[in-house]
Amino acid sequence: MDRDHLIDIRDRVLSRMINDGFAGADPFDGLESALFRASGLGRFRLARLGWLQAIKRAPDFLRKAANIPPIINPKTLALLGGAAQGVVLCDMRDRLLEMQNPDGGWGYPFEWQARAFHAQRHQSNAIVTSFVVDALIESGLATDHPALRQAAGFIDQKLWREGCFAYFDHSAVEIHNASLWAAFALHRMIGPNGKSERAVERVINAQKIDGSWAYGTRSHHRFVDGFHTGYVLDLLDRFRASGMSGLDHTIALGWQFYRDKCFDADGLPRSFAGQERYLDAHAVAQAMGSLVRFGDQQGAVRVAAWAADTLFDPTRDLFFAGIGKDGRLDRQNYMRWTQAWMVWGLSIVIERMGAKLQVKAMSTFDANKPLSFNHPDANRPEIEAALRALPEPAFRKLYEITRSAASRAKVQGEIETLYGLTRGMKTLQRIGGGRGIVFMKSNRLSCRNHID
Repeated sequence: MDRDHLIDIRDRVLSRMINDGFAGADPFDGLESALFRASGLGRFRLARLGWLQAIKRAPDFLRKAANIPPIINPKTLALLGGAAQGVVLCDMRDRLLEMQNPDGGWGYPFEWQARAFHAQRHQSNAIVTSFVVDALIESGLATDHPALRQAAGFIDQKLWREGCFAYFDHSAVEIHNASLWAAFALHRMIGPNGKSERAVERVINAQKIDGSWAYGTRSHHRFVDGFHTGYVLDLLDRFRASGMSGLDHTIALGWQFYRDKCFDADGLPRSFAGQERYLDAHAVAQAMGSLVRFGDQQGAVRVAAWAADTLFDPTRDLFFAGIGKDGRLDRQNYMRWTQAWMVWGLSIVIERMGAKLQVKAMSTFDANKPLSFNHPDANRPEIEAALRALPEPAFRKLYEITRSAASRAKVQGEIETLYGLTRGMKTLQRIGGGRGIVFMKSNRLSCRNHID
């Protein structure tokens, strides 16, 4: 698959998202229907469940007839802002900060009825909060920023249950990927802590003998699907990269299950483990990210090429929501669930393909000299790879060297030099955050200028 072709598709979809103001439909936004609200049926749980599922399966013209407005989802913005170790494609920091709830969390912009709980519009939850926190830290936001202190308090005080983190503060439902996401978000904000460690241990203990994880602990949560399995494996690997020990066996066993059961004989992802059913684009996107993470670049490119040929609609510059076992396409345009995730997955593959194509030896990186980047900088992929492998003491030393150089440049009014060094500091903060390396407040340089 030609890398430029993937870039063209990714950029066309991203451009359409930008032109739409990042607002669009979601599989679970049916309760926002003006028609349903006017009916008065929203008072009844079963009516909410039935209507939500009906709209989810309805063709586009019925969605329009139900008068469901396009909505901006903070998770859409977070995915484009680098959450889940994606590629930072847009500066979403200010918009995400504006969307924070008074309790410190973030939520979906629609009312939502599940079998286990009912959530109000914008109600804070573990998943959206964790993705937004991830994106904000990737943007270079200091972990002692008031917004992140509030978010840490929400996760720590509102979501913690005995041994795990809940999805909502009004519910005790245990969902493994949500608990692990909250544990990692808290870890990124405050560093190693007992609650995150206990939540990880609980997820380890929930792994089945075949390496799989059920979605949750309720009877109707016993299914095993591809993209949530990918979530869990990615997060465990990020905990491992941050220095947490004892995860190798769990990850290896889970990875073997994921590759054996969540992909078919042709190397294409499955939405549900071991089952040839409807293939959701969300599972396709997560497969690209997880395959790259665990070193199967060839597999990730294969999935990306198939998605480009099968799921991309060049007449509308968007990805179809999925494909049925009979090959029939689901032509729904879901902003968060499909477009944002596919842009996220493709960008990871594109970046890795670009790193592989680098042929220049990395002679510009010296861990004993201040880290500075031009904009753009052709050496960035190589340097970032070296930074991820740098031992923590040397990593911290490099940050101190760069911070000191930036302070001098600021005092001396060397603005262009300061810009390059600040880019270097933000890169160190982002990569350090992913490794669980927390820099204290005194180690940060504030800069009034926006740095790309």
